[in-house]
Amino acid sequence: MDDLIERTGAGACIGCGRCTYACVAAHRHSSFSPRKVVEDALAGRGLDRAGGLWACTACGACADVCGAGVDFPEMVRELRRRSSKASLPVAAHHGVLTRAAKLTASPDLEPRSAGWLTPDLEIDPASDVLLFVGCVPYMDVTLRYIRDDLLEIPRASVRLLNAMGVRPRLLASERCCGHDAYWAGNDDLFRELAVMNVEAVKGSGIKEIVAFCPECAYAWRDLYPRALGSTGLRVRTMSEVLAEGIAAGKLRLNGGDETVTFQDPCRLSRGAGIVDQPREVLKLTGTLREMERSGAMSGCCGTAGWVECDHTAKKVQLERLGEAGATGAETLVTACPKCLVHLSCADRHHGPGLQRRVRIEDLHVRAARSLLQ
Repeated sequence: MDDLIERTGAGACIGCGRCTYACVAAHRHSSFSPRKVVEDALAGRGLDRAGGLWACTACGACADVCGAGVDFPEMVRELRRRSSKASLPVAAHHGVLTRAAKLTASPDLEPRSAGWLTPDLEIDPASDVLLFVGCVPYMDVTLRYIRDDLLEIPRASVRLLNAMGVRPRLLASERCCGHDAYWAGNDDLFRELAVMNVEAVKGSGIKEIVAFCPECAYAWRDLYPRALGSTGLRVRTMSEVLAEGIAAGKLRLNGGDETVTFQDPCRLSRGAGIVDQPREVLKLTGTLREMERSGAMSGCCGTAGWVECDHTAKKVQLERLGEAGATGAETLVTACPKCLVHLSCADRHHGPGLQRRVRIEDLHVRAARSLLQ
């Protein structure tokens, strides 16, 4: 435990409680807070005592407000890795999505990954720009009862890249990025997926990875180099690419008078500091109204890694939907497939109880629909 305390800077914790105030999980579970996790570690208490370890969404808000520089998310991740099987979480959707990573890590399987393409989309198998699609095709199968338009996200991404003169490459057989396995503390599975994905692009002429999912981008940009060394690849989110295209005059969007508000995905805003770029896109498609919590201190969607998606998580999501409605916006836009699903699920089951409902939409799909021909 001493090595973990040293690596995360936990010994510098002064117990001020700022992390707990910012923590979405602490607002859901009285038995959990980042400070309690640190106190248990410093006192050498058993790992299972912090039974709320899986309540943590790894959103990073705690670390952002910590004046002592403690890396709380990494501590939780490592404690999950060391915890006993008795403390394993309850997987949402019968564990189908958590098993997708294990299935795609099998070297004997070649997952089909481009069945969503339509004839109007232009791709180039020799392009040096790879569009990494991630697990959205699996989400489409499992979560279609919540959103039946998830495959419009990769389609919209290709359409937008085409509009900027880019014909991206797609991997013939694409595997999960391993983001959820990493934060679950399953280092072996994460490394298997990281190695397979990096090997798939090695020597192929690919120079840049573009991902519409902030978690996929985070895995390629931050986690893979940390685990395997430099990949030599440029990694960007679609939000960055779109904002750059707008600034260069390569992408023209049709402005509208609809009012919109934006849900900042944790890996996009806190994780990568990408706050302005998606808003530059949104402002060309409507009038932006900010929620009270936005940018780097935006409210989390309440669930991560398809685990512990219980009634308390729904309360967090409904609170966020309430904030969106309070802005007077007609549409809540996000740039993360998981935020889209989680918030849509809460609205589907509990939306009628909200004071004011909003439509929920993906940034890339909205931008593609706004393209000027």
